[in-house]
Amino acid sequence: MQKLYCYVDESGQDTEGRLFLVSVLLTSSEREGLRGRLREIEQTSGKGTRKWTKSTRKQCANYMEAIISNNAFANTLFYSQYHETRAYIDLTILTTAKTVLARANPPYQTTIFVDGLKRSERHRFAAGLRKLNVKVGKVRGIRDQSDELVRLADAVAGFVRDSLEGDGKMQSLYKRAIRQRIIKEI
Repeated sequence: MQKLYCYVDESGQDTEGRLFLVSVLLTSSEREGLRGRLREIEQTSGKGTRKWTKSTRKQCANYMEAIISNNAFANTLFYSQYHETRAYIDLTILTTAKTVLARANPPYQTTIFVDGLKRSERHRFAAGLRKLNVKVGKVRGIRDQSDELVRLADAVAGFVRDSLEGDGKMQSLYKRAIRQRIIKEI
């Protein structure tokens, strides 16, 4: 059975629904290898374990440059963008489901890690995924400071948002990431 791991984060609740982004890192057996590469990238880029919004533009650009230049991340990073909506949890569930269903080969089982998901929301999240025909083993909330993989999901959400909002350096990197199939809109 294929074991999949999703790391999910979002950006845009502060816009009150004008722009809402959900990013998903989907991995399987290569998970620990990616974790090691991310530790190195965090260190060499200067970003460290800080959130995207707490890092300097240069650190963010260095970090994304390293991610885009590393083929190990190809076909693992996905995002969806939504406009004029406040259905944050439902859209996070939908994006997670679209990502899993695009990559999963039955039989599979999925473990989902969602940044900031409250214990009281876990059941709703898992039930929502099951209604969308995703085979879910476990759903957990996680803090992005505690895990390299969810920090990457945080970075992708921030990176795509910065690009969409007109940051020239990030737009250039974003176009490259799409071209090289490192990040895919789903």
